[in-house]
Amino acid sequence: MNKFIKGITYSYNRNIGWQDRTIRTVVGILATAGAIYFLKTNMTASVLLGIFAIAQFGTVLSARCIMCYFAGQCTIGKQEKNSLEAKAIPYENPKK
Repeated sequence: MNKFIKGITYSYNRNIGWQDRTIRTVVGILATAGAIYFLKTNMTASVLLGIFAIAQFGTVLSARCIMCYFAGQCTIGKQEKNSLEAKAIPYENPKK
């Protein structure tokens, strides 16, 4: 399957590890707090931060990031890869 088509159809495997998900969770929480802070004074900033927060939480929950996919990056560490293989959970291997 064409890499672009595979990327936009979200049919690729996990490609972000637990460290990346932790950072994205913190960034998503900060973006949510910023969206709430700007809610009454700057609606544009509030909406943009809200969309950014939703994107961060979406990547955290799915363990997939389209930007990492197109860049050919996989932030899953060796120990986590072994754990995923033991559970038969597929993950992206950019060296293939």
